[in-house]
Amino acid sequence: MHPSDEARGRAAAGEVQWTDDSIRWEGGLRVKTTDGGEAGNDDDASSEEEDYLVDPFKDPDPFEIFPFRFRIPDDETASDGDGGKHIDIRIRGYKKDSDEVWQSTGLTLWRASDYLCQYQMDNLGLFRDKRTLELGAGLGLNGILAWRSTVNTNAEVCITDGDSDALLIWGRQSSEQFLERIADNRKYDAIIASDIIYSPVIVEPLWETVRALLKRPGDGEAGGTFVMAYARRKVPVSIELVLEKAEEYGFAYELAKEDTDEGIWVYTFHFRA
Repeated sequence: MHPSDEARGRAAAGEVQWTDDSIRWEGGLRVKTTDGGEAGNDDDASSEEEDYLVDPFKDPDPFEIFPFRFRIPDDETASDGDGGKHIDIRIRGYKKDSDEVWQSTGLTLWRASDYLCQYQMDNLGLFRDKRTLELGAGLGLNGILAWRSTVNTNAEVCITDGDSDALLIWGRQSSEQFLERIADNRKYDAIIASDIIYSPVIVEPLWETVRALLKRPGDGEAGGTFVMAYARRKVPVSIELVLEKAEEYGFAYELAKEDTDEGIWVYTFHFRA
């Protein structure tokens, strides 16, 4: 649920390039830096020792099926397409503790996506007959749920990621190109994202993207809504910084859901009137 390598490359020289091992276990494993050096617990460890830490314990079957069942509220008319009152989704990805996940966070599912799913099911009207865009989708759970929960309506859902064929690199220029070439110059009623903030350098490109692609209020129509599930991690970026930048880019925000024990918050954002 994650910006592309190009977006990550905006980091200043010498900054440690984030991978999920450095996010989950701060200082626990070596990571490459932009100046060619390395950071970690043991700078003198040989490459053979470094390889030994991973290869002997490599999981021969690193994949996992993630099953989900979402109950459709009784007062909603949506169905799963078969007349049922549940939406069942099965997604194949890497296990959270697999070696592959250390190098790319978009290969598995993280807790923040669960909280965003809960918000989506509690607010189905936000997506019904609307155009929805998912940023940093990874395995795409939230975008798939947005589509499945509005299957009997005129909704449209576009799922994007920075590390796949569903490419959308964050930033003003690339977002404007995406709007013209992919979105037919039609902005989105809803943008959703979960667990996408890993480095301070991607915060401004995120807001440039949302500002370029989210529908603005006007002509008798309400503006769009950006819903983001933020997860606290061992990285030098706080929710306070994200919210401060949101205000600088013209957005008002509201806390929709929180779990302080898990360190997960769901916020909604709208253009300020």
